[in-house]
Amino acid sequence: MNKTNRLAIFFVTTVLALACSTLTQGLPAAEETPTNEPFIISTIPVFPTDTTVPVPTNLLFSDDFSVQSAELETFSDDNGSTETRDGVYVVRAISDLWHWGRSASQFSDTVIEFDVKMAAGPSNNNVGFGAICRLSEREDTSIDGYMLAISADGYYTIRSITSSSMSPLVDWSYSDVVKQGSATNKIRATCSGSDLRLEVNGATLAEASAISGGSSFGSIAFAAISFESENRLAEVHFDNLVVSSP
Repeated sequence: MNKTNRLAIFFVTTVLALACSTLTQGLPAAEETPTNEPFIISTIPVFPTDTTVPVPTNLLFSDDFSVQSAELETFSDDNGSTETRDGVYVVRAISDLWHWGRSASQFSDTVIEFDVKMAAGPSNNNVGFGAICRLSEREDTSIDGYMLAISADGYYTIRSITSSSMSPLVDWSYSDVVKQGSATNKIRATCSGSDLRLEVNGATLAEASAISGGSSFGSIAFAAISFESENRLAEVHFDNLVVSSP
């Protein structure tokens, strides 16, 4: 297994469009829960029922990608593309660099929960993917942040990003908890103060401390890469995103 640390840098012009909705303070409007009219039998009294699902007070935003995402960007360049497509958020990497799509809003402390699977990649599953928190850009266009990621061949990692250079806080390590190939993994990535934690399929796999002077505020992002020089294509699908404060 060979996992590279190279990172893609690019300026992004965010294209945001949400059908039949508007963006309020940088966050998507809350969705109403659809309900069906009850089938009424005349001999049984029917009482109105409140089917509204309470919104957690710590929710920052959520997205099931059933329509064009109002938060995560649509973007394409020589390294790949990102877009909302067919009910998922797609990150398609085609070079030897990490490719990502980031949020319009920025946050300090976040818990990022989502489902993810590799849709296309090399036959040995040597594809990395995950979330970046506190992604911020310097004046020279290099970036800072933290990446919490897994790979389709069963590995996981937590990495710091400083001026576009990656350093392992928890280096790539193997776990049977990570489902391999095109199976769906459930990820919970926490960035809270100096605490960084990666949970996969309900199990805590890695914990680390943020570096002194590291990024403390920024966007979240979904990222992907193929580590194989013979096959640079990696297409990864992200779904059921929930971002909340710790």
